[in-house]
Amino acid sequence: MTEPPEKAGIPGLPPALETKLLDIPDEKFAEVVRLLERVRDHPDVRQTFATIRPRLIQTRPDRRPTLKRVLCMPFEDVLESPGGRGKVEQPLGRIERRAIEPVWRLVAERADQAVFERLDHQVRETAPGNRNALLNIGRVLWPMAAGILHAAAAENGPLRGDAPLRRQVEEIAGLLDIGLIVEALKSDLSPKPVPALEEEHTDAIERAAQAAARQAPDTVYGLLRIAAARLANPADLLTVLPDLDLGRAKRDLPAILSRLGGLVVGHLEERIARPDGAGDAPPIPPEEAVVLAEQLLASVTATGAAMERRSDPAYRGRLDAVKRAVGAMVSGSVLKTAATGILSAVPAPPLAGPPVVDEPAQIAAEDHARALRRSAGLAEALGLQQPVDDTLKAMGNGLIEQAQALLDAYPRLMAHPDDADAAETNLYYVLRLLEMVAGPGKAESLRLAIMASTAGRYDD
Repeated sequence: MTEPPEKAGIPGLPPALETKLLDIPDEKFAEVVRLLERVRDHPDVRQTFATIRPRLIQTRPDRRPTLKRVLCMPFEDVLESPGGRGKVEQPLGRIERRAIEPVWRLVAERADQAVFERLDHQVRETAPGNRNALLNIGRVLWPMAAGILHAAAAENGPLRGDAPLRRQVEEIAGLLDIGLIVEALKSDLSPKPVPALEEEHTDAIERAAQAAARQAPDTVYGLLRIAAARLANPADLLTVLPDLDLGRAKRDLPAILSRLGGLVVGHLEERIARPDGAGDAPPIPPEEAVVLAEQLLASVTATGAAMERRSDPAYRGRLDAVKRAVGAMVSGSVLKTAATGILSAVPAPPLAGPPVVDEPAQIAAEDHARALRRSAGLAEALGLQQPVDDTLKAMGNGLIEQAQALLDAYPRLMAHPDDADAAETNLYYVLRLLEMVAGPGKAESLRLAIMASTAGRYDD
């Protein structure tokens, strides 16, 4: 029986506890998480864990293992999870988090109770981070749970009324069937995400696929979903998959490649459809938009090449649509906002009083300028060459005009040292921005003009 919070060492659950937990140092956060783990069945604590899950994913403190967590290990890589800025991270081939409770309930109710209680006791005695002990528990738990879930999905029971949930229960059961193989592959494809698919990674995927095929050929596709989900660019797997020996599942390679290709394309479509997250999340910043565009464009290119290799044109139109959407995102987040994001950061010279130096605005403007310059590398592939060139030219001309206005105002500010210092700071801020968007040639001309205008102030 779970102790009430008071007896477990928690004097109470403040209403804003979860908000405070997002700001405290990592070490203190880990201590509080361990304390909350002892009373996680309390409704307020469950809500707190739901709120702080993004930070749990980011910091990954050692948490007290539970049997439910062990059950989820083979499919945790494809579980959707809360992300930053109000987003829900959608992993490749995702399984909805809502599937966990029905799955856990089925296993807890239908398992051999003596075995179930023994495993639960073993988990409670396991120290955080003892992976070998958890694998030994999973060795017994996963095949038992897989059998229960396969049977439940085949029954004319409650799962029949929820087709998406029933499908996900079947997918979970398939991954639990090969739980130890999945866990071995995860170790070989760590840390996540794997930035580039090296030969050692492809060898590990091939070995795991052969092992899964020996057990049941229809589990290989699920295993490859896990492999793809652990890659920074899941489309990389599509490029090497035709050359892998899948053992007993070799005859299924065309179907597997087609299904996995469809999964990758669908994942790309989801990522570009929700770049800003859900609800009232703030617009995606320019630098994030460019990074996302680079990732998506690389995935589109790799996926398109893999599909062409198999003479499979089914997804060509969808990939073209993704590319167009990526171009629209870059245009909306980087190009169309450039005037506001870059030029507005430069304060106009005051008619009276001291100049204003806005350092935060300058930092944001430099981030935007870097994103604009970086987008030039994507312009041709996204069909944005002319818009990017036009925006860079407009920003360069605008910055030169603003710099000239600052230079014209500088002589009347020289008499007041503080005003002159502020004016010079703004001039050099403009110089930095101009170098980013127009290149060192244009910036050199402005640098010389600034030096000529300010030289008199330092003459003896």
